Amino acid sequence: MAVKKKTLSFDAETWAAVERRARSAHTTPSAYVNELIEKSERLYRGLEAVSDWEAEHGAIAAADLDWADKALAEAQREAADDRLAMEDPQA
Repeated sequence: MAVKKKTLSFDAETWAAVERRARSAHTTPSAYVNELIEKSERLYRGLEAVSDWEAEHGAIAAADLDWADKALAEAQREAADDRLAMEDPQA
């Protein structure tokens, strides 16, 4: 992947938080900010896709949203279990 070096400005409190979070994630501030932006972009693309779908088909029903919330929670639990199993294969 090509990398572009840019200069960005942050207020002191925000930058301190970035450095603290990056240290706790065992990564660099640059990699941490890059990951945050990637996650944000995925979120925005997902919201845009939902908005486009609703514009064509109408609002998503509450029952469907409830199902999606439960499915997402289960997927997150499974992903967490998988991460734990990878960290400690004896568990």
